[in-house]
Amino acid sequence: GAAAGQPFNELMQVDLSGPANHRAGLYNWDKNNFQPRWALAWSPDFQEGWLHRLFGKQGTSVFRGGFAITTDHIGQQLAVTFDLNNTLGFSSSQDISANTYNVSDNPAPLFTGFNQDVRSLPGISVPGKLTFPLQQPADEAQRIEFTLDDTLRTPINYSWDVSFGRQLPHGLFLEASYIGRAARKLLAQRDIMALNNLVDPKSKLDWYTAMGMLTDLRAKNTPITSVQPIPYFENVFPGLPSSPDYDPSLTPTQNVYQLIAREGVGGYNILDLTYVQLILDDESALGRNLFFHPQYGALATWSTIGNSDYHAGTFSIRQQYKEGLLWGLNYTFSKSMDDSSGLQNSGAFGNDFGAGFILNPLRPRDSRSYSDFDIRHIINGYALWQIPIGKGKPFLSQLPGVGEAILGGWQLTGVYRWNSGLPALNFFDAAQWATNWNVQSYGVRTRPIESSPTRGGAREPSLFSDPKYAYQSFRNSRAGETCDRNPFRNPGFVSLDLGLSKSFTMPWNEHHKLQFRWEVFNLTNTQRLRTSADGYSRESYGLAIDPDLGEPAPSFGNFDSIQGTPRVMQFGLRYTW
Repeated sequence: GAAAGQPFNELMQVDLSGPANHRAGLYNWDKNNFQPRWALAWSPDFQEGWLHRLFGKQGTSVFRGGFAITTDHIGQQLAVTFDLNNTLGFSSSQDISANTYNVSDNPAPLFTGFNQDVRSLPGISVPGKLTFPLQQPADEAQRIEFTLDDTLRTPINYSWDVSFGRQLPHGLFLEASYIGRAARKLLAQRDIMALNNLVDPKSKLDWYTAMGMLTDLRAKNTPITSVQPIPYFENVFPGLPSSPDYDPSLTPTQNVYQLIAREGVGGYNILDLTYVQLILDDESALGRNLFFHPQYGALATWSTIGNSDYHAGTFSIRQQYKEGLLWGLNYTFSKSMDDSSGLQNSGAFGNDFGAGFILNPLRPRDSRSYSDFDIRHIINGYALWQIPIGKGKPFLSQLPGVGEAILGGWQLTGVYRWNSGLPALNFFDAAQWATNWNVQSYGVRTRPIESSPTRGGAREPSLFSDPKYAYQSFRNSRAGETCDRNPFRNPGFVSLDLGLSKSFTMPWNEHHKLQFRWEVFNLTNTQRLRTSADGYSRESYGLAIDPDLGEPAPSFGNFDSIQGTPRVMQFGLRYTW
């Protein structure tokens, strides 16, 4: 409809389902959940030559490979989420739409006390008896609500791996692997009432392009009367000059430009672009409700439309040296890309400024980027060392009973982890809602800029060494833009855990033992910092209307939390018999 310049305003209903109601089932049968698995292993057995030296005798090296198709288990959490968030008579809560009230000529009702009657307030619809089919009125109230997609399908995953392992002398084993995973039809949220990118049938320009042209003129501070006609606005809104709310001396293009132009040239400086669409919604020559559906302003919906891809190379080395030492070291180089990283229990419209939410369902691939959990490098190691002192050990094996009780039988364990940083969210726009009525877009980088974490000093620790340069490297999103997702990286993470333990044999019975354990988590008490969703605010993570012309707030880009936990020690005693 948008491509043909025709608003699509068919009303939506929620109806009963199932044979008991003489209707189709809630979902169609999904009959293609075929889940085969294949695996292959080969141990070379070359008798001589360099291949024998490389692969060893039979059983000392092995090639493995496998492929599997699996499906996700979904449903229960979606039902709970629908029950908690759908407002068509199933919930007792209701939100009044944004921009319903202001602080001048249409103020909201005053708060008069905790016993105030909220049901009688304007804008509140008290649910009555449920009568199917259920339907919100087509009153252009720009509702912000939640529902489920009736075309959900089972998410499917394709996994494969190839590895080579080689056993070496002294209990040493090496292994290298490649791991791949492609997931399709994943759960993601989208707004099925997203505002149309309506095309002008005559000029073939769309809203995104035409509004982008006006945004360019605004950036140049172009005077209103110097703006030349743009066919989109001339054709779609020819009646603006004759409307009592607009200037009759201006062209349709100039009247629209006046809404977003800076105050210095006589404009209203409105950069909430979906609000501009609301202002123009019923002014079109193509009819009412040009952009907005008459029932909803936004309707978040779980759909199986997401994709993800993961690739990783791993290298492992481990050794069991005699009976006293066991250790291993692993390195992973990986990359994970997806359209969204939300979970089934994410709230409506996602969490953390859109996690799990595809901002522009008309261009869903704009949201594809590094997964929220993507980590490029991971190194981890472990060790278990039976300290070689005491009975049966290489050192002081003839200790007397008291000496054995004090010095013998100790065991030291350790776990080490280091990884490169997780993605950090982009900065959100200046309350513009350029693309979606309920979820803001992110900022757009106007020049190359990467995170350059600082440890502090003259100012607080920050994601950027030059916050002003970083701040002025962004512009606000334009109509239709999702903008950069996960463009920056938090600092890496490091942790070392150690444990010391010993078992004492009781003198009255050799089968009775007392074990002592001392464990230290984050031994070095290292605190790597990060930016987190809990710390986001307009000052620390938001852009002004024209960031290139201003200064950032003192807290812009500052870290607000640690990645791990402070050092923790725990002690334990265990008696066994």
